[in-house]
Amino acid sequence: MHAPTPRAAPANRIHHAVGVLAPLWTSWTLETLRERGPLRAPQLASATPWLNTATLHQVLLRMRTSDLLAKPERGCYAASPLGQDTRPVRHTLASWHARHFEVGATAWRQPDRVEDALTRLRGKGTLDVLTTLEENGPLRPGALREATGLATGSFHYRTQQLLDDGLVTRLGPDQRSAYTLTPAARGLAPVYAELHDFGRRTQANGAAGQANERSAVASRAHAARQHSPSAQRVTGLFSHPDQPPPRVPAYVTALSHPARRR
Repeated sequence: MHAPTPRAAPANRIHHAVGVLAPLWTSWTLETLRERGPLRAPQLASATPWLNTATLHQVLLRMRTSDLLAKPERGCYAASPLGQDTRPVRHTLASWHARHFEVGATAWRQPDRVEDALTRLRGKGTLDVLTTLEENGPLRPGALREATGLATGSFHYRTQQLLDDGLVTRLGPDQRSAYTLTPAARGLAPVYAELHDFGRRTQANGAAGQANERSAVASRAHAARQHSPSAQRVTGLFSHPDQPPPRVPAYVTALSHPARRR
């Protein structure tokens, strides 16, 4: 089965996945919890001594907001089901990084490689440039900028960053030489596939959460009306009964029961 590239599958899923996973210390926190199990904040602080208390608090809050962490009991943190689902994509990112960057280096732990890999893929226009070169082959700067739709300043900044990160190279020494993908960028297909799959699950998870919240708000509002004396008096003035809260559409409800991953 051909692995999806950013334009063969919804690109926003890949962008979304990178945005969730790329912030600093996300991978380290998930890996620490995977190795040691649920931990309280002081235990996490001891396991990650390079983070001060304020930074660790910000990391935990952000990851809770992104639904990567759960609190099985008060003051205790564990990887949520979504956080546990990051293992395949993190493994793929680390493997890709080990094949193409700092090959053979033993000082790199998996979270280091994951975060460095995501840093290379993060940034507005990165996937647009990589995908355009993948689909069209080497392109001169003007043609590449036009194909990506990036503004001139953004284009020059992004292509220079991709050159520095080892994802694109040029076919000649002058500024008009065409850009082309490096072997590292040509090996991104498995990474795209895992990012797309994780992005799909994060977006489905978010949609289900919003649907549940809307349903809970509607239920609370209905209960408040039922128990409000003024609401009961007003109801008696009309022959029509109270309308039930709006039903959640079936396709939204289905998102709260995602299919089991094979």
